[in-house]
Amino acid sequence: MRKFLLYLFFGLALAQTATEIARQVQASLERSPWEAVLSGRVQLPDGSSQEAEFRLMVIPGKEALARVEFSKPAALEGNFVVISDKEVWNYLFLTNQLIIQPRARARVEGLGVDLTQLGDLAGLTEKLNLRLLGEQNTPAGAAWRLAGTPKDAALGFASVEMLVLKADLRPLSITLRDSSNKVLADLSFSSFRRANLTPQTLRKRPADAEVLRRN
Repeated sequence: MRKFLLYLFFGLALAQTATEIARQVQASLERSPWEAVLSGRVQLPDGSSQEAEFRLMVIPGKEALARVEFSKPAALEGNFVVISDKEVWNYLFLTNQLIIQPRARARVEGLGVDLTQLGDLAGLTEKLNLRLLGEQNTPAGAAWRLAGTPKDAALGFASVEMLVLKADLRPLSITLRDSSNKVLADLSFSSFRRANLTPQTLRKRPADAEVLRRN
């Protein structure tokens, strides 16, 4: 009985710690605008996996705006996505078209996994049942290992694992898996920095782009 009580106590303590870490990450990311380069592999619409690299720029708080600029895979090079609380802009470089859709229905064109949630990492943690797996040493320093499952199946993945840098409370990597444990996205963060971003900068688009609205 004593061992069981100790196990239960430490299990609850870890759960509370995971929640507290998530809150601290939220507070850190919401402190000021920031940007980072994400690289790794993502699933394409045909189910295959391909190398990916893109720059993520975020304005937190009341503006709640994010921009994703793709350099890989080659089919998405030159494309960008702008994510707000109400809608998502998908700019397609090859056709010079800007597709605008409601946030609830939008996906990133050309991908088999919904990455629009990465535009609000702080908010994403609130949509997860999180647990702490422990610590891990990384080239950037000691990191927390957090794992979670969505509270709402509409998020488009079945599980997530994140590494959070302890010294700076920011994400180092994120892995999304489906219900069969297949990796949908496995991405690492680099070149993280606080940046002087404005809504005008994040919404910048070619003046001659054809704008298409989809409901």
